Amino acid sequence: MDKTLVKESKIVVLKSKFFLIRALTYFGFLLLPVWIQKSLYLNQGIQVFIMILYALFICGQWFMLGKEIDHRLKIYFRVNSSIDRVVYRLYLGMFFFVLYFNMLALLPSKWIYNFFWITWVILGLFYSWPTRGKIIEESVSTNFSEFRYLDSFEKTLVGLVIALLVFSLPELPKLNNQEALKLIFDPNDNITSQFWTFLKVSYYPFYRYPHLFKVAWSIYFYFVGTSLFLLTFYALLRYFVSRRLSLLGTFAFISSWGFSKVLVGDPGATLIQTYGILWIWVLLWVLKSATYRTGLFLGLVGYYACLLNKSWSLLSVALIALFFVISTKHNTRWFNRQIFRYASFGLVLTFISMFLNFRFGSGWPVDELVETFHAVFTRKAFYSLSFFGVAVLLLKAFLPSLKLLTNFKYDMERFKQLAIGCLILLIFSLTVDQSVFGYFQIQWMIVLLSLTPLELLFQTISKLRSSRNMIYLIYILICLLDSHFEGRVKIFLRIFKEIPF
Repeated sequence: MDKTLVKESKIVVLKSKFFLIRALTYFGFLLLPVWIQKSLYLNQGIQVFIMILYALFICGQWFMLGKEIDHRLKIYFRVNSSIDRVVYRLYLGMFFFVLYFNMLALLPSKWIYNFFWITWVILGLFYSWPTRGKIIEESVSTNFSEFRYLDSFEKTLVGLVIALLVFSLPELPKLNNQEALKLIFDPNDNITSQFWTFLKVSYYPFYRYPHLFKVAWSIYFYFVGTSLFLLTFYALLRYFVSRRLSLLGTFAFISSWGFSKVLVGDPGATLIQTYGILWIWVLLWVLKSATYRTGLFLGLVGYYACLLNKSWSLLSVALIALFFVISTKHNTRWFNRQIFRYASFGLVLTFISMFLNFRFGSGWPVDELVETFHAVFTRKAFYSLSFFGVAVLLLKAFLPSLKLLTNFKYDMERFKQLAIGCLILLIFSLTVDQSVFGYFQIQWMIVLLSLTPLELLFQTISKLRSSRNMIYLIYILICLLDSHFEGRVKIFLRIFKEIPF
């Protein structure tokens, strides 16, 4: 009896300590909107920094909500890497916040503001008190367990990726008007009103301050959009290459000068073009998850397509159809029926959005597609390895008994699934809407092909650690030297020279 009381009292102390730390951290971030409103006359660079902290807070709430939905619906799944879980929960939480904020938007302005704060306070109190003992043992690092044992080269590469993410921030728009911002971030008027409403309510404390509202939207489209793209890209790469080369591939993507040049002309590109890689990753991950409850996420990803582009509704049908074609080889009819049952929630939302917003876009002319491929190749020397990657994959597919490839471990089955998915996106872009297969979609495919010969090389010399480190360092330097880092820094420093008023 005494021991039991001691254990119970110890748990109460631990829970109380956890609650205080979590509550202080949470409400410290929650007060950022109040502090930012008082920074109207501060340097614009400081405003950007504080807004990035607020964006991290918002993304953290997506993750926590996604995690809670998993717990309530008892969704337990297999992952290929810990980043799969992070990407999945970020998007799942975001999808439900889209639905919730659109319902809030039906209220009068005063009540939107009140419910905005009430929502965050309730969630803060709920997340701060550990309802389960296991939560006490968790931290931010436990969700990134894949990065726990990085060596010095990998840590350096992670630091370089974060540095480029920060210094690649494009110049902020000059206009503060909300309708003008919509034209800047979405010049073709593809994004639906539901998504704009979600952004409006997410940053509602700044709605009466046009300059701060502009900074908030700019940070969302670049920082949040790019971060989600890089996380999803890394998670996708982990299905085919090692952790080391996945980090190198992420660095090779963001260090391309073409990445910055595209954002100059199209500041909303990272958010819009993330969907293509998300579509491919979801297909691979749901097949890997081995649970029919992930059908909920499969359906919601189709709904997300309708939010980003009015002509992408058919992609949700294509995604689920392709999943069933592939999964029939491995799963029973009962399993597929359960998947469809869980996906039906997202499908209903998709059809409603399709009915309200559907329109056909314009297909991508073949000559422009070829020019874009050429532009991606010529802007980074590292991408020339993609030719060797194509050759390696062809040999692996048709001559697997070749001595050089006998011990080469590469998941060709998953690569076939990826290739079929990319082919569907390509056909869709040529016939229905070209934006789903944009510059970044082509770029990440080329990066994946460029990493394939390096994966073969590293597996061949797996016992020669010093040689692998030297080769790894050489390719890091190659990617860094043609990154035009000084040009990015110049653009970044202009933000600090801008005077808000």
